[in-house]
Amino acid sequence: MRNRKRYGKDWKKRTRACKERAGWQCRECGVKHGTLRVSVWTGREWPVYLQAAHVNHDPENELAELAIVCPKCHWHFYRRPGQPAAWVIERLKHQRLIVIAYCV
Repeated sequence: MRNRKRYGKDWKKRTRACKERAGWQCRECGVKHGTLRVSVWTGREWPVYLQAAHVNHDPENELAELAIVCPKCHWHFYRRPGQPAAWVIERLKHQRLIVIAYCV
């Protein structure tokens, strides 16, 4: 978690309570905490660890709605309407760096 100071002191307690209310399963795809999945990138199995996502992208607001999701579904909450997904932005940054490094 980046910028721990932006989250309240009771963050772990709040997220655990939300996970218990959600039945320890992802809100989007329904996968249960601890289930083994196979990575599409490496082909290795990995256990699913559920995460809390701020629905409105507002970590400072302690009353903000939290969604319990798996890592695969968590990226949906980072995408804001009208903006490209985070991975698209990162790809464009890398392409620009390659051009700067090799074409100058």
